[in-house]
Amino acid sequence: MARVIVVVARDRPDLFSYFDTVFAGMPGIKVLLDRRLAPPGGATDPERREHGDVYDELQRRGFVMIRTG
Repeated sequence: MARVIVVVARDRPDLFSYFDTVFAGMPGIKVLLDRRLAPPGGATDPERREHGDVYDELQRRGFVMIRTG
């Protein structure tokens, strides 16, 4: 089971390729491409703020690393 998940923004395939190569074969690290679709017109779900820091970092940096336990 992955201990760290690296989520890469869907508009950053370069970062996805880089992290996928760097972390290939490393147990405990999984690299994923963000599959969420942005809501039309930039409208946000009221529950978004629960994880706002993660989403904001993903948008700003193009990736986020999440510890899973």
